[in-house]
Amino acid sequence: MNIVLDKFYYDALNEVGNIGMGNATTALSQLVDQSIKVSSSSLTLLDSKDITTKEDTDRVGAIVRVMGDMNGGFILIVRKQHSEILAEMLLKDTDQEDDEYLKTSAFVEVANILAGSYYNALSKFLNLSIIPSIPKISEGSPDEIFAKAKQHISGKMEHIFGLTTLFEIVGEDESHSLSGDMYMLLDSASLQTILGRIEEMRSR
Repeated sequence: MNIVLDKFYYDALNEVGNIGMGNATTALSQLVDQSIKVSSSSLTLLDSKDITTKEDTDRVGAIVRVMGDMNGGFILIVRKQHSEILAEMLLKDTDQEDDEYLKTSAFVEVANILAGSYYNALSKFLNLSIIPSIPKISEGSPDEIFAKAKQHISGKMEHIFGLTTLFEIVGEDESHSLSGDMYMLLDSASLQTILGRIEEMRSR
């Protein structure tokens, strides 16, 4: 289904993103007890050919399915090296900092915080009921990660929104700038629901 988004819709969705990233920054900073800034680019409506490539296979993705008023999901994709740095910083000074299973769990927690911050802001901002799943991890190329997402997320994912996420982590001994991409996948009914709620705000 072809759905046209005007500037008002984009501005509203980007405002939700700004609120979500602010909440994510607070949650991650509290989790690691150090300064973390999380920023994102403007939300962009994408075609699948804009994001998938078979050449780059060193990616890690965390897939969060959501249900309720919004049927779809979120995918956080980062370079494997960046996911390992994030996990090591989360597990630093613990007895489990070399545990590969816990490193994966730490990355899942980051994905939970980022996706959760966005859909919680969306839920509050637009009065939507959104129920998330436990994230699933996938490694490989963006093609492979999206293929797994389609298996995990029910329904036809007809609309993909993307935003680049930048992590600025400042520690006592080291600092890192890490980037990743987060995608919101929706079917047409869910997008129509979201736009309908935004339209209600415009008419108030």
